[in-house]
Amino acid sequence: MNLVTNWTTLKESDSADLVLCVDFTGTGRAEAGFSTLVARMDLDATFWHVDPPGLAPGSGVDGPGYLGSWLPPIMAGGRNVTAVLGYCVGAVYAGELATRLAEVQERAPALVVFDPEPITLENIYFQFGKVFDILSSILTPEDVVATQEAMDRLIGQEGVTVGRYADHLYGTFSQIAHNAFERAGLDMEYAEEMLGTFSAFLSYMSLADQFDPWGNWRKAVAVSSSTPHNGLNRLRDTAPGPLVAEELRFEETHAELFRSDEIARAVTKVLER
Repeated sequence: MNLVTNWTTLKESDSADLVLCVDFTGTGRAEAGFSTLVARMDLDATFWHVDPPGLAPGSGVDGPGYLGSWLPPIMAGGRNVTAVLGYCVGAVYAGELATRLAEVQERAPALVVFDPEPITLENIYFQFGKVFDILSSILTPEDVVATQEAMDRLIGQEGVTVGRYADHLYGTFSQIAHNAFERAGLDMEYAEEMLGTFSAFLSYMSLADQFDPWGNWRKAVAVSSSTPHNGLNRLRDTAPGPLVAEELRFEETHAELFRSDEIARAVTKVLER
């Protein structure tokens, strides 16, 4: 399968330095994204944001192959990657990306992770629920019940893996969503675009399970919110050994991390080291 990954420019600069940002923002979530943070940062560098390839769960592509498609546009750009930033599950990919770039650059990129989280079944359940809420306005009560029952039944199965859960969840919901789109009289091209975003999001979430983030994160600077169930705040008692090289803790909530001028200044200082 020919995977295509694009990078969107958040900020252009004449500098040869490039900062990569890893997050999935296509689902209409409430949390601010890297574009909000970058607009607050005073750093002379170009910033790119990843647009992961459109890929449905169960396609047969593995995590290394998925991440491998991110590299050609970076290498073709000819810039020096000075830092990789990752948010939530994006911190898993950011760590792997920084490690791969360290093998082909004279100097390893800095790694900064924002409320980093490894992927779990519970994480996919929660994130799917948020996306499901966005689409629920066109669903019947029966659709909602059927989807919720599938979410609960699958996650409760013994031995279910993250990949299998995402695959089954997508198969169940895509059929329900197709029927709902037809009922609502929505343009099917638009419907397919929405489902494409949804499937790409599930793949992005589930393929992160194929990477062990801890070795990479122990070299990282982490930016932590005050929200107890996000990032390192949730992991402190269960993580294997040291979490990160350095942690910067702030009073902002998880949803507000990228809207803070204070955090923007702190991250700028880290990248200027």
